[in-house]
Amino acid sequence: MKVLFKNKTKYSKEAYDEFLEFHQEKYGFSYYTYTFAIAVALLFCFVMQIQSKNYFISILTFVILVLFLLWRFYNPIQTVKQEKQSKKIENEQEFIFKFFEKKFLIYSQKLNRQVFYWQLHKVFETEEYFYLYIDKTHAFLLDKQSFEVGTPEGFSKFIREKCKFKFSSKI
Repeated sequence: MKVLFKNKTKYSKEAYDEFLEFHQEKYGFSYYTYTFAIAVALLFCFVMQIQSKNYFISILTFVILVLFLLWRFYNPIQTVKQEKQSKKIENEQEFIFKFFEKKFLIYSQKLNRQVFYWQLHKVFETEEYFYLYIDKTHAFLLDKQSFEVGTPEGFSKFIREKCKFKFSSKI
């Protein structure tokens, strides 16, 4: 198999902070809108149960509302905190990405992973990075300055073709 593109990206705190800022800008509004809509619905159910004098169900609804809000606000904060303290960020771990015609491989000290292009959730291009999302919250970061085989412009055309309806550019 011929390597079409090769990239070595170092995961630093600055790169992770930039990713978090991008992710918040891209998905923050929908996340908070969804949270607000569910919270309003649960609050409405809570009030209706109190009016109906179903106190057990009203307490249950209130507990569900509180747990939902804690999960929606506390869980992301904890996840970001854990990620920032992970060895890959603290030690500025380097990831090697090799891109082939139908898939790409990711190498690091502890990770060897194969991903097919159809498995990608979304692909975003910014001035400095490519973000290859594998789900709604996790992405691989590719620094545009770190291509060893190929160029960022060539990779942009390549990944745009492989992920036609999943690709978006912020340039």
